[in-house]
Amino acid sequence: MNVLVTITYNALGHDILPAFLDCIRAQRDTDFTLLVIDNASTDGTPDYLRSLALPNLRLILNDENIGFGRACNQGIAVARELGATHVTFINNDVEFGPDLIGGMVASLEASGAAGLSPLITLFDQPERLWFATGSYRWNRGMIPYHDLIGDLVTDLPASLDIRATDFAPGCCLVFRLDTFETIPGFDDRFFVYWEDADLSMELKKRGLRIVTDTALECRHKVSVSTGGSFSDFSIFHFNRGHMLFVRKHFGSSALAFVLPVAFAKALLNVLRRRMKPSQLAVWRRGIASGLAS
Repeated sequence: MNVLVTITYNALGHDILPAFLDCIRAQRDTDFTLLVIDNASTDGTPDYLRSLALPNLRLILNDENIGFGRACNQGIAVARELGATHVTFINNDVEFGPDLIGGMVASLEASGAAGLSPLITLFDQPERLWFATGSYRWNRGMIPYHDLIGDLVTDLPASLDIRATDFAPGCCLVFRLDTFETIPGFDDRFFVYWEDADLSMELKKRGLRIVTDTALECRHKVSVSTGGSFSDFSIFHFNRGHMLFVRKHFGSSALAFVLPVAFAKALLNVLRRRMKPSQLAVWRRGIASGLAS
């Protein structure tokens, strides 16, 4: 049995839950429990969730926003309690076809890997890739890089479906539950962002593989639930997590290289008008928080 873990926070305002739940209802393989964990939404999301008539639905309604990674750890605990064999972390800002959930479990078992992601495309441009494989690159400050982001799906080399990847985003990712006997789960110091990169790195250090099955696909409404990639919230937490990740895995000495790269990236975003000049203060607060945590 597979436990699907999805985290909500003020999801009604983004109008994403109904479409996500339609995709869940349409699944041909129904050997799963959908666990929705709400992080103290204030927009009526908890009442909406209570009203749902889904036979395989289970709810956790947190009294405070405990963050994405810590909520995912709640999901791992419930999966153990239910005797599940697999746990799938899936954002409610994705949409997918009726064979995805069962297909991911079957593909994971055939691959022998610890975790598996489908191919992920941009929701508004489903012909273009958001994630196929990922790598960590020093010239990008060890920010997890989506290797073929923006490329056409049809340009993806067709030599194989299963591809090794150094990391996979947590928006749609299945694991064998026994993986979490080797690692404790998500590092809950990462409130949002980077928790998936950190988990991927922990697996890599232990010789456990994550793969992508490019024959499976979902479509991602990128950053819709966090106000967009360049909201104050996203800028703060992304840069805070960046500093935590680098310090944890590469040591404080690596910051001498990473910090100038991160600053140059922030300036470039201002010059390209992705960030407002005033948001450099938010960037600095995120960096400072990550260095102090």
